[in-house]
Amino acid sequence: MERHRVLRISILALVALTVLACNMDTFTAFLPQATATPTRTPRPTFTPRATATPTEAPTPEPTATVRASPTARAVATARPATKAPTAPPPPSPSPFIWRRSDNMAIQGMCPAGPGTFEIKGRIYSNAQKAYVGGVHIIALDSSGKIVARMDSLYPQQMNPEWGVNCREAKNMFSYQLDVAAGRGNQPIIVRIVRSASDLTPISPDVAVQFGPEGGRYYLDWVTP
Repeated sequence: MERHRVLRISILALVALTVLACNMDTFTAFLPQATATPTRTPRPTFTPRATATPTEAPTPEPTATVRASPTARAVATARPATKAPTAPPPPSPSPFIWRRSDNMAIQGMCPAGPGTFEIKGRIYSNAQKAYVGGVHIIALDSSGKIVARMDSLYPQQMNPEWGVNCREAKNMFSYQLDVAAGRGNQPIIVRIVRSASDLTPISPDVAVQFGPEGGRYYLDWVTP
């Protein structure tokens, strides 16, 4: 019974769908028709030109200012002016024309007879390579008193001597001073001066010390 009902409902539904499909055109005729909508032509759009915008200069970044502490503040000090080194002055010319010879092997004290207090020697010019005559030589005691003086002999006035100098077998001398007058007031100072009337020294002083028995002292002079 139930089976017959379901079959009947199915047949009725099928018939209804068939009738509906046949009359669909008639049904759509009664529906309102859609009106055509006019199509508008799109207007051209205006694109504004790009304008150059001024570029702002970059703002410099603030720099940190370091403040010096009062204790670290540098104090400017004036530098002392440096003087250019000055050249040493040239040596003044020596006032001496004569000096003692460097050949000490043939100079010094030699024994002599009792009561002999003599100073002998030669005055030689290195420039002229010869003995020089006319040179005034003096001897003074320690008080400054002249006890002996003479002008040196010229080469033609000099005579060779043998066995007089204990340091030389043969020699010649251009001056000989007897200083016995100053033996009690020693040392005896020997120097060369400008002349007999001008006692300005033109040589360094040489001090000679005699013993109680005296002797003969040999002293040579040369030009510088």
